[in-house]
Amino acid sequence: MSYIVLNKKGKKNFTDVTLHPGEVLMMELEARGIKKSAFAAQIQMKPSHLSELLHGKRNVSAATALKLEKLLDIDAEYWMRVQVYHDLFIERSKNSRAA
Repeated sequence: MSYIVLNKKGKKNFTDVTLHPGEVLMMELEARGIKKSAFAAQIQMKPSHLSELLHGKRNVSAATALKLEKLLDIDAEYWMRVQVYHDLFIERSKNSRAA
């Protein structure tokens, strides 16, 4: 289920805050007490690549989203939505600065 937030004029309201899926993943790993190095091995990812993902320097791919789904029981679609919303936020920010 998703929600659309409308402003007083009935237009879509966009937030000025976004989270990269890596930030969400980092919070999830910390909440579950999962060590990053062990998790990297579980998803067959180099620890350096996981670190880049956790710090927003690498994006979640469909393949990674499926691995996260399997290990964390969080739908792959969720991870992909967070990535797409983050990407859209970044592009909207660029466009609003250029205007």
